[in-house]
Amino acid sequence: MNRAESFLLGLVVGIGVLYGTMHYTVVRAKDGFHFIPKITAKLDIPYTDIRSFKIDQWQRKQTLALSIMKAKKGYLLADHSLTNFKSNTEQLLQQFAMESHTASSKL
Repeated sequence: MNRAESFLLGLVVGIGVLYGTMHYTVVRAKDGFHFIPKITAKLDIPYTDIRSFKIDQWQRKQTLALSIMKAKKGYLLADHSLTNFKSNTEQLLQQFAMESHTASSKL
């Protein structure tokens, strides 16, 4: 493999990793790893271990909680103390979906 081929291979791999990091979060839960699509594409939270998350940690990472709920993996928020937080997150997600649907219909 010459220099040009190595460069192009590195470029393709780099673009793939950047795309994956921008669009997905790797979440480590008690039952393994999950690839959660992000709500908006940006370079934050590429990996999070949620096995010992408490309510205060979820409140700081609300974007991650919304992404998990949107991916229909709400069982990852299975702690009994999170019942109220989970229902609030579902309501927020429904409101977000209604607002984005209304905005797209106005176009």
